[in-house]
Amino acid sequence: RSIARLLSGRAFSYVSAAMLGSFVRKFLQIVLALMFLMSGLNKVTDMVHADTHKFLASEAKHWGKIWKPLFDQVWKTASVDSATADMLDLLLLDDGSSSYQILMKNIGYSEIICALFLLLNTSASFGALFLAAIMAGAPYTHNPPHAQKAPTPRLLRVRR
Repeated sequence: RSIARLLSGRAFSYVSAAMLGSFVRKFLQIVLALMFLMSGLNKVTDMVHADTHKFLASEAKHWGKIWKPLFDQVWKTASVDSATADMLDLLLLDDGSSSYQILMKNIGYSEIICALFLLLNTSASFGALFLAAIMAGAPYTHNPPHAQKAPTPRLLRVRR
């Protein structure tokens, strides 16, 4: 009799709500992980979808031209000497070809690693936080301040 009362009462509704919440959270983690995995793989290789990779490679030139002044400002503000700043540019942005493929691949690898973190319960928070940081740069990339299409957060503005 107490089991029937337990199943028909409030305890059962709380358990099912908790189970539903857990299911929805895991489902969203998997969907987001798959989305960022595909996005990252398309930035890193053309084996997933060649046309998308080709489009992203052509867009990387645009991204690099937007982010290069911001990186230069960060290096100047941090008092980084020019040799170190050049090395960091080579590692993070471009190899000197002005194609900014290094930037695109770095973003892609970051998205892949964070997508894998999202699938692990122990590191899902770190993956989500790092992906949020990557996505915070998307409005700056697609609506740069000089285009005046949308207001840019004060944090992302380059002071001249």
